[in-house]
Amino acid sequence: MTRKKSPAGVPYRPQVGELVKDVTTDKHVVYMDTRGGLAYVRPVGGRTVDPAGIRPLPGGPTLVVHIVPAKPRGRLGADEGVA
Repeated sequence: MTRKKSPAGVPYRPQVGELVKDVTTDKHVVYMDTRGGLAYVRPVGGRTVDPAGIRPLPGGPTLVVHIVPAKPRGRLGADEGVA
């Protein structure tokens, strides 16, 4: 007997910075973004190294941007605003 496959559900879309579980490695990771159909995550706590052990890449520097989500902004009240 064959089981019917359930229809593909909508993948979970966490908020940036949310702790999630990577089921492929069974580890907790921090969600950063989804681009091109792939979720970008980083390890919890990151990693530290001795600064003396860091060297530039042979092809020159490569810029990596870390995006920090903005804090929610409230609406201005009737008596608030630009003077």
